[in-house]
Order: sequence, then structure tokens, then C-alpha cells
Amino acid sequence: MTKKEVMKLLVLIESVYPHCIFKNETIQQWFQFCSEMDYDKVLTKLKNHIRKSPYPPTIADIAVFHLEKNNFQERLQKWMKNERKRFECERNNAMRPIPDWLLEYSTRKSI
Repeated sequence: MTKKEVMKLLVLIESVYPHCIFKNETIQQWFQFCSEMDYDKVLTKLKNHIRKSPYPPTIADIAVFHLEKNNFQERLQKWMKNERKRFECERNNAMRPIPDWLLEYSTRKSI
């Protein structure tokens, strides 16, 4: 978001909430934080906030940050598939009869 877009947001907030007046330090902080955000998404959140709240928004109320790509779901699916194969393999191995020499030491009963 550009400084001009941040100023549009702040002017909108000040016009809707007349008792809200931003200081220079506050404006600098808004510039700093909003530089990483998408203007249209922030404006949408600001409009929703204006509809719902009689109080001016904080940065946290209207912030929209880019989400990093997360491949956790893909990794989880791959892990579940591999574990299912391993489980089936172990289950098949468990169905094998126990050799006679090991039978006396095993807790499993012979099939």
C-alpha cells in the first residue's frame, strides 16, 4: 500500500469518527505497518468496521497481511498415505505364523 492510499484510509477514518484526530507519530506508524498490506482488502475491512463499531479502528482491527504458502496439508496427506501402507504391512506381518522356536517366548498365540 502506498502512502497516498494510507492517507485515504486515515482521512476516511477521521471523517467518519470526528473525535478521532491522528498525530504525526501515529500516521508514521500507520505508514510503516500498512506498507505490507493490500489497500482493497484493508478498505473492505475498514468499511465493515465502520458499519459495526462506533469507535475508530486500530491497525489490528483492519490489518490484512499476506499469508505465506503453507504445504502442511499436502505433507499431512503424504504422511498419512505412507503410514497407512506401513500399518498394513505390519498388520500383514503380524498375521504370519510365529516360528516354533519363538512361540514359547511370544505373548501372541499361534495361528
